[in-house]
Amino acid sequence: MSGQYSKITLTLAVLSMLIYLLASSYIDYPITTILKPTPIIFLILFSLRNHEPATKGLLFAALSFSFLGDAVLTLPFQLSLQITILSFILAQCAYILLFLKIASFQKKRLSIFIVILATLAFGFYILYPYLGEMKVPVMIYTCWLIPMIFCALHVKQHTPIVTLGALLFLFSDLTFALNRFIFDNDRLISILEMYLYYSAQFLLVLGTSQHTTYHPKHSEEPSESSFDQESREPSLHTG
Repeated sequence: MSGQYSKITLTLAVLSMLIYLLASSYIDYPITTILKPTPIIFLILFSLRNHEPATKGLLFAALSFSFLGDAVLTLPFQLSLQITILSFILAQCAYILLFLKIASFQKKRLSIFIVILATLAFGFYILYPYLGEMKVPVMIYTCWLIPMIFCALHVKQHTPIVTLGALLFLFSDLTFALNRFIFDNDRLISILEMYLYYSAQFLLVLGTSQHTTYHPKHSEEPSESSFDQESREPSLHTG
């Protein structure tokens, strides 16, 4: 039943993502306030069933703050962008703490991080003249985005999924900033930004669930790494 529940919630998440992406050019407030954060609700429902207690709370926090940021950004009031940035800073903090629980530092991934850092610095260099009064909030947000990506690079298993999710999050943020401050909210760029964002959240949730899937019937047994399980009890390996 748990497997079917997971498939249903993930399917609903994908469907709601597609609905918003296809409809976003034709809808406005208040419909966007309902449709835009809906995929995150289904990802929250998926995570509540597919993550063990040690990580469930952190992922719930990350997704909840993301949900709040998505909803607030659609509201027509002056401080919506600032509140959205604050919400996603809190989401980044939760993701950082989550990744640290399942991370192991590896020097060989530093070169990848340096390339990512250079890309981010170049993007910020392009954006800086256009930021105006948002320079400080964007700089603060970037200071939290960088360690989130660094920690994502060092998760112990399913690293490609989590890393790709973090990179898509980065490119989503860059696309959003370019569209917000340079291209004046172009509709097609907005669709691209949301596609990258939804894909990022989907991969981060999926990657961490594969790493920390919770099996209640084994909850009384001491936890082992996947390598220990594979070598000691091959019959329990679920692939």
